[in-house]
Amino acid sequence: MRYNNRGDYMKTVLKIIFSAVGAAIVLNGIALFFVSNVNFGSFLTVGFGTVIFLVALSFKKLAKWLKTLLIVGVGVAVIFSSFLIIYGKSDTVTYNEDAIIVLGAAVHGKTPSLTLKRRLDKAVEYHAQNPDAVIVVSGGQGAQEDISEAEAMKIYLIENGVKSDKIIKEENATSTYENFKFSKEILTKNFGDEYTTAFITNEYHILRASLCAKRAGIESATHLHSSTTLSYIASGVLRECLAVIKYLVLKK
Repeated sequence: MRYNNRGDYMKTVLKIIFSAVGAAIVLNGIALFFVSNVNFGSFLTVGFGTVIFLVALSFKKLAKWLKTLLIVGVGVAVIFSSFLIIYGKSDTVTYNEDAIIVLGAAVHGKTPSLTLKRRLDKAVEYHAQNPDAVIVVSGGQGAQEDISEAEAMKIYLIENGVKSDKIIKEENATSTYENFKFSKEILTKNFGDEYTTAFITNEYHILRASLCAKRAGIESATHLHSSTTLSYIASGVLRECLAVIKYLVLKK
């Protein structure tokens, strides 16, 4: 294929890139419907990918301002997503905390999802280095779950060597803020006002979780991240970008 000028060549390259990215995101979102509980992140992934793909098909026909807006928008999303991941990978745990809170995630029937298993595996690793710490597993029961997230988490931890008397269930939380709010109430009953706390969640979730912890009254919580599998990263990060914006605007 021959091009009249450098501009036409760049437009073709951008069209191919956006088409490929859009198609990959759509396929990833569709796959999530079959391997995980249906949630907003899955729909968001499909919708976001579809918009990118359709725009790419007519990229040459778009007005210049719309092309610029698209490129800037995708760029901002990539930069913000990268920031969330890089920030979350900087662990601050000391392994001397009195308690660690494991934030809940989807349960398939009675089985922890891959995302939740990864958080729990980190809790097992933490427990090996600090066996005296109490582990609070926090999460209520969702519409597609046969038992509460906390119950599924406790079962998994026990199966992986953590003693039952070191695990405390918090089964009422339906949001990140409630994870910390209700967990703090439990920890205060057990330790009084003087105790140190860490929490475990996915890397992209660390920033908002830290903000929610402070809002719930846990001012100096340290954190330990669990890594997200490639198949879940688009869904998780896209949803988290919107969640962070919502939190900053509405404080919830």
